[in-house]
Parts: sequence; structure tokens; C-alpha cells
Amino acid sequence: MRRRALLLAGLSLPLLGATGLELLRNRRAKFEEVGDGVLMTVAMPELLPTRDDDAMASLESAFATTLVFEIVVYRAGHSAPVDQRSRVVKIQYNPWKERYVVTTSDPGRAAQVRYYTGRDEAIARATTLDRVRVARVSGLQRGADNIYFATVVGQRNPIDRDLLAPQSGDEWDRGQGRDLSVFSRWVGIFVRATQSAEQTFAIKTVPGFYLVSS
Repeated sequence: MRRRALLLAGLSLPLLGATGLELLRNRRAKFEEVGDGVLMTVAMPELLPTRDDDAMASLESAFATTLVFEIVVYRAGHSAPVDQRSRVVKIQYNPWKERYVVTTSDPGRAAQVRYYTGRDEAIARATTLDRVRVARVSGLQRGADNIYFATVVGQRNPIDRDLLAPQSGDEWDRGQGRDLSVFSRWVGIFVRATQSAEQTFAIKTVPGFYLVSS
């Protein structure tokens, strides 16, 4: 299978307009081209910090902690999404076997289950998007003039799982005339998501990346 590292573009990228920029934290991420997929690796430890006594107590009580990630890829200078994916991760302590179980679920794929004896190692696995497929190569344009980046909204134990899901027929289509309303809706979603989860954290990957020309 063809594998190619993507070049990072050390640019100050325009996002989706000025409104809502403060909601996103810049975060370095690694991107790879593998076959027809763009894979991203990025960590979001803020979703389950070990210094959060309540979160750790809940985890040690053997209740499952659920992390929901909504990933959207944009082309720099455009606010319409190029591609979007989701991931659900559950982390739970098994007191009988004295180990942590991390279950990762992606739409259309069988869940992956891993076991850890150390709490911190399990948390690192749960809060890291490790080589997650975020876009189709065939859906992107090659060359240094076509810069892309990703935004990720992560939630811990969201009350309403469907809150972040785009509705069919709404502004999430790719019409350029609706670009501003797309991001306005995203900001509203983020605000409501913050109120519906124990923890919400949002990032924008920097710097941007582009597909190397063939």
C-alpha cells in the first residue's frame, strides 16, 4: 500500500471568518497519506486530565467514560467542510481483572478493544486520535496551493450524542453561498455542546498540510 508523509505548510492560515476563533486551540498534528486516506494523529489530553479528581474517581468506580470526537477537514480560506468523521472511545476499569479497557468505534468499522494495566497509559490511548482517517485523498486537490487543516471537537460524557451531528439538508452542504452560515452553525453547536458534556475541548490543527504533487 502506498504511504506518503504529507508536507506541512508553515503558514498562518485564515480560518472560517473572525467569529468564533477563540473557541479553537491551535494544536500540532501529524498527517499521512496512505492509499486513498489521509490519516491524522493528534492528542487531546484536556478531555480527561489526571488532575481532575472527579473524572478520575468516576473512572476508578468502574463506570465507563465516553469520549466523542467530531473531526472536520477544511481547505484554507473556505468555510464549507471538505470531509467530516466521528469517533467514539470508551474507557472503563475492570476491578476484577485489574485492568483498563479502551474501546474505539469508527462508523462502518468493527470496534477495536485494547487492555492496559496502567491508568495513565489507558487515558493516553483514549485521548489520542492515533492515525484516524479524516479524509479521502481523491476528495482533495494536490499541490502547495491547496492547504488543508482539521478541527476537532471532543466531548467527555456528552448528554446528547446527536448534538454535533449535521442534519440532512441543512447548511452542512458544500454550497459556497452558505459558507458563513455553516461556521455560524458550528459555533452555536460548540456552545451548546459545552453545556451538555462534562468537558468539551476544541482544536484546530497547525500548521496546515498539503498533498505532494504526483
